[in-house]
Amino acid sequence: MRQIIIPASVFSEVVAGQQTQIEAVFRTAKLGAEGIEIRRELFTHIDPIEEQLQQCRQAIQSAGLRTTVYSVPMQLWREDHQLDIDVLSLALSEAEQLGANQVKLSLGHYEAELSPLDQLESFMKAYYLPSNTSEQQKGHTVQLLIENDQTTYGGDPKRLLAFFREIEKWQLIDDILPVRMTWDTGNWLYAGYEEVALQAAADLSPYVSYIHAKHSIVQGNEYTTLPLPEEQDALWRQMLRMLPRTANRAIEFTLPDDPAISYYCSLLADEQGGTEMSLSKQHVSLRSEREADHSGLDVVTFGEAMTMFVAEQSGPLHQVSLFSRRLAGAEANAAIGFARLGLRSGWASRVGNDVFGSFVREKLADEKVNLEHVLTDPQYPTGFQLKSRVVSGDPEVQYFRRGSAASRMSRDELDREYFTSARHLHMTGIPLALSAANREFARAVIMEMKQAGRTISFDPNLRPQLWESQQQMVSVINEFAAYADVVLPGIEEGVILTGSRDPEQIARFYLNLGVKLVVVKLGPSGAAYYTREQSGSVPGFAVPEVIDTVGAGDGFAVGTVSGWLAGLPIEEVVSRGCAIGALAVQSVGDHEGYPTESRLQQYMEQTKRTDVSAVLSAMSSSLEGVN
Repeated sequence: MRQIIIPASVFSEVVAGQQTQIEAVFRTAKLGAEGIEIRRELFTHIDPIEEQLQQCRQAIQSAGLRTTVYSVPMQLWREDHQLDIDVLSLALSEAEQLGANQVKLSLGHYEAELSPLDQLESFMKAYYLPSNTSEQQKGHTVQLLIENDQTTYGGDPKRLLAFFREIEKWQLIDDILPVRMTWDTGNWLYAGYEEVALQAAADLSPYVSYIHAKHSIVQGNEYTTLPLPEEQDALWRQMLRMLPRTANRAIEFTLPDDPAISYYCSLLADEQGGTEMSLSKQHVSLRSEREADHSGLDVVTFGEAMTMFVAEQSGPLHQVSLFSRRLAGAEANAAIGFARLGLRSGWASRVGNDVFGSFVREKLADEKVNLEHVLTDPQYPTGFQLKSRVVSGDPEVQYFRRGSAASRMSRDELDREYFTSARHLHMTGIPLALSAANREFARAVIMEMKQAGRTISFDPNLRPQLWESQQQMVSVINEFAAYADVVLPGIEEGVILTGSRDPEQIARFYLNLGVKLVVVKLGPSGAAYYTREQSGSVPGFAVPEVIDTVGAGDGFAVGTVSGWLAGLPIEEVVSRGCAIGALAVQSVGDHEGYPTESRLQQYMEQTKRTDVSAVLSAMSSSLEGVN
């Protein structure tokens, strides 16, 4: 039965030396994995390694983990192409002290014509055969694993295949192949064999019993390891479909916290026959929760979604004859963005009993957004809008939403349990403009969330044309912003709402209302952030061509709020917002450019940044002498 293993190197605190591998053992058990991979290189230099091995063994037994892999960063064959018997003996001996089931080494400088296997065969048979095994070893033998490493020789698929074909000729001991393979999905790139990796998977599959899953890319002149991308055609998925379904699996990239680790373990377990996985009840699949009932929502939002018709050619809307149909609506955009990042996202609203309402439901359901609080209005319609195509700048948008079903959301239909089941509420100022009933609904939602101890983010998202007056807009928007933990105004919105163009003064206005974090959007240049304790700025991401600016602000909110909820460092939080905003403007449609988590990380790693300091300096200069 296949198992999920968590290497100690996955835990960022262990890699940083802030926690020991003993602590990693108990975190692994709490996450619900069946086993742990102990890494020799992560032992401290303070205590003897024998003591640390024994301590880890006791912790593993206490935690009830079923499988232990011991990773030793050493090579089995020396540079002279001869077996390094000392390395093999050391690795097996330490693995026994640990109580490990398997020990992992690299192949090293094996050459089929220069590296006879006689000595290895004799050693392994002596190790396994009961007649030649000591009483201590009889009760516990360790299986040797050879991993395709990141070197051009130890990661050469031809050498690996030649090695295992020779091993296969040995007379098996109790039908056990004493040497098996660890397949690392990302190391093929490091070793220079990514183009033939799928063929290697087909050839080496019979020997694989353990899989390391990660995603590797080239960044500049260096190789980088990233979390697993979710795309169905991702290389790691293609590999797994060719490898034994019974092979144990492990993610092999460092992650910031246990929820992220749990998510990627679940992603790995679910791929190709994940139902066969012997997961404990504690191992929660974030994806399964997202697709199940609303009892585990991460983020909930509410507002109006519309069918949007986008012009297929540039020019005034009244001269356009051909349009394509898409989904629009700030809160719907945000719900989609959160869902694509792997968060369990819910959206509450009303739609009409019409084709536009059906379209809205269908598109959001396709994005795995929870719709249990979406009601169908038998009388009032779903709104729609027209959007022009432009070569540069903002497109023209014309709304047909007055009297829509969404504008009639009422506090009487509020499902308290639905909203408070989520740990966070994200809202914008748009529903507040649609009707007095919407404002009462919003107040009721906020009060329920505050009483339940939930957090709130607020994007002003000003729509002056929907308000009776600017005075009303400013008053209501600032009233609701004061309830939020996070407020995300744009610089121009800040001018209207606070009377200042200075990002610090805009932030100070909301901090004085009790807001915890204010992030002022500075367009393509980046953003400035402020809390009571710290402030700073984050550069934007260079965009070669702006195609459509609508949806960029909603994308910024998705990136920023998701990072804030994950407890990431503040600069990384804001960088995520800038990155999704930049991706959004490079595609037609409001949310079509929003990324998955893996795509977001890849984009942030590979894309050139802008210079935000020049913008802030220019703002500061222009404000000199202004009260």
